[in-house]
Amino acid sequence: MRNIVFATLVALMGLFASAQATIDCQPGQLSSLVEDCSITQLQVSGHVDARDFRFIADSLRHLTVLDLSNATIDAFSGKALFANVESYPADEVPCLSLASMLELTNFVLPSNATRLGDGCFSGCTQLKYVELVDNLTHIGDYAFSGCAQLEHLAVPNSLTHIGDGAFSNCQSLVSIELMPILPGKNDTSVMPSTLHIGYRAFANCPNLKYVLPGKPLASLGAESLAATGLEELDLSSQASLTSLPDWVLSESSLTQLTLPSSLQSIGDGALMDDEGITTLTLPANVNYIGSHAMAYMTGLKQLDSEPTEVPALGDSVWYGVEQSKVKLNVNPSSLNDYRAAAQWCNFMTIEIQRGDVNADGTVDIADINILINIMLERDDADNYDGRAELTGDGTIDIADINAVINIMLQKRLAMRQAAMEAARQEAAKAPQQTVAPSKPTHHVIIHP
Repeated sequence: MRNIVFATLVALMGLFASAQATIDCQPGQLSSLVEDCSITQLQVSGHVDARDFRFIADSLRHLTVLDLSNATIDAFSGKALFANVESYPADEVPCLSLASMLELTNFVLPSNATRLGDGCFSGCTQLKYVELVDNLTHIGDYAFSGCAQLEHLAVPNSLTHIGDGAFSNCQSLVSIELMPILPGKNDTSVMPSTLHIGYRAFANCPNLKYVLPGKPLASLGAESLAATGLEELDLSSQASLTSLPDWVLSESSLTQLTLPSSLQSIGDGALMDDEGITTLTLPANVNYIGSHAMAYMTGLKQLDSEPTEVPALGDSVWYGVEQSKVKLNVNPSSLNDYRAAAQWCNFMTIEIQRGDVNADGTVDIADINILINIMLERDDADNYDGRAELTGDGTIDIADINAVINIMLQKRLAMRQAAMEAARQEAAKAPQQTVAPSKPTHHVIIHP
């Protein structure tokens, strides 16, 4: 019995040993160094190139863990290994090199890698953990497309490019976050400051809630955030963003969206089917809104349009929206222009009054409460597009509260005076009541 148990343990130890391998490699030599192609874990040090990735893709189909943290990717050219490409640069995971590795769950990138090639992990349906590195600048087109188990990914501040469809159809993806800045290691002073996000980069990621906060955008691709789980998106700091591309946020789960003051145009279908947004502010520089841009935004209750010149519109911008029940707040000087403009005229238009901090159409105690919260730093004046500063002194203080109170009192006085005047006019219109003269009384005296 003891001999059987001992033999079983030896067999299990041998099996475990054969399931993983640590190899010191030279470019193109991996195939001659791996003795067992059934291994599930592989750690490689030294140097590799596209030929070694080709061997992994062809022969190591049972890999669950691939650790290249101690390896360097060398350049290779002269032979088409993936997708008829004949030249593979150094420090780049080759295009399509690990695509459809159906059992791969963990991958660690070489420390000096700067690029992930197009489609390099596409279709890796079990990939859940990817460790990127500080030097990475480029994630190629469709690099992680269809990685259905990928939930979280931390990317370095050095990243400047996320390609077309890079994370499309990642059904479990919850967040793409920036790595923390480590003093002396990834100093942002020497790193590129802007990021390009390509066409459909995050499209159809229904669980995506969090995307790269604070990273300045050089450009945002069409449909890049379509059909995502994003509930809140604040673009107010994106000073370089002048346009919302076509269909960029369509069919999303947004309930709150803040647009940048630099915005000039909104593309076709950009916010189509975003049913959760109830209030939206159009910044003052917006001059064009594309066809069906806000179609089927059926939850919309209030639209604050800051441009004094009525923005031009494409076709059926608010198709499916019951505009007559949506408040349109505009500058008083532009009110008649909005009321006369096609499509705009279908809204319930009201003026944005001085003192109406929350732009709900009335000046009341709610506006005072907002000013108090701003003074107590419980709220931010930037959320109210300049409406919170009433005195022109550049600060929000008790003087602004007094200004709102005076507006409320003046309004109440005006209403009282209007009511008295209406009553006076009504009384003047009423027919005069005349008293009929009394008939003379005749006294009859009867003498006996």
